[in-house]
Amino acid sequence: MPFNDLELRRIENSLAIFLAKKRPPEHIRAQLDFGYKLSGLSIELVEIRPQWDDPSIIHKRPFAKATFVKSQNVWKVFWQRADL
Repeated sequence: MPFNDLELRRIENSLAIFLAKKRPPEHIRAQLDFGYKLSGLSIELVEIRPQWDDPSIIHKRPFAKATFVKSQNVWKVFWQRADL
């Protein structure tokens, strides 16, 4: 079962504060930025970059995922290593 409205607002506020601290400076964000995607009980942190040979194509690659397990009341965090 997905998050309710109150939980979603709390999560989105926490993510906004986190990303405000971790995002690159304004002048770099056209080449590299961070964002997130919510789906069900999971949050994916994504890297947003233009394609190297065609800047009009934007890629969003997930690099970390947090999933809430309601039965245990814990967050499980997963990340992707550089070597995939």
